[in-house]
Amino acid sequence: MILKEAYESVNDKFRALGYTKAIAALKKYPKPITSKEEALQIPRVGKRLADKIGEIIASGHLQRLDYIGEDVQVMEMFTKVYGAGPYQAQVWYNQGFRTLEDLRTKAVLNRDQKIGLKYYEDLNQRMPREEVANYAKVVMEVASEVDPKLQCYVAGSFRRLKPTCGDIDILITRDPSDGKSHQGLLAKIVAILSERKFLTDDLALPADETGAKYMGICQLNGGLHRHIDLLLVPYKQLGAALLYFTGSDIFNRSMRLLAIKKGMMLNMHGLYDQVLRGRKRKNLSEGRLIASSTEREIFERLGMPYR
Repeated sequence: MILKEAYESVNDKFRALGYTKAIAALKKYPKPITSKEEALQIPRVGKRLADKIGEIIASGHLQRLDYIGEDVQVMEMFTKVYGAGPYQAQVWYNQGFRTLEDLRTKAVLNRDQKIGLKYYEDLNQRMPREEVANYAKVVMEVASEVDPKLQCYVAGSFRRLKPTCGDIDILITRDPSDGKSHQGLLAKIVAILSERKFLTDDLALPADETGAKYMGICQLNGGLHRHIDLLLVPYKQLGAALLYFTGSDIFNRSMRLLAIKKGMMLNMHGLYDQVLRGRKRKNLSEGRLIASSTEREIFERLGMPYR
């Protein structure tokens, strides 16, 4: 149980899930386990876990637990570096690094990881809603300069009415009814925000002038540096994009599973029916788009009440 919680704390979902399944299998086992070999016969128990069980049977203790406190603390710290994840955190730990200063001075880092370490303290502080609103106001004002008909929506935890947010997610779109397109406008917005020193570091620039996504670091009035994502979406897909980027992850997953059960597919572009699937639910065809412009129509098509 302690090992499962340790992996959960560093967002190592794969190993945490493995331990969860093994724990469930062990609880169902009808009698006390007396050997490593017996443990190996239990479904969901692999060799490594069986070795740990054997050590506990032989000594009454698992040596791994003696240092797991430091292990987890360091791994959790490393996992919070932007551009790293559980795997990279484990690599750094195995290389003997134990502090952020170790990473800054000794580790081989990619560009994103260097930026993540540069602003580690800032990026790991959650921001109040008022601060998010101030950042969004700057983006909205620049978007209006580029094209007065652009519409901006703050998504993520801000739109879920959470009191604090980890980053800033803004969707940008345009009603094309006047014959003009939203394409190419994100690059112009990013250029102005960079020129005005609002954007301090780029994580992912639009691929070209028609690119639809920007990820970077922003700062306002000498305050903390914050992670910001800007996404340009087609007007007809606004509802699906809002649903997808508002979250939460658990809610999105449940919506996608519901769509699958109804023979449909839901993604950030819309809801599709007549979807052909092969083995392991692999999509063989995208199907027919039936809802995308508003969240309400997507909910209604799935038979869910819209609130």
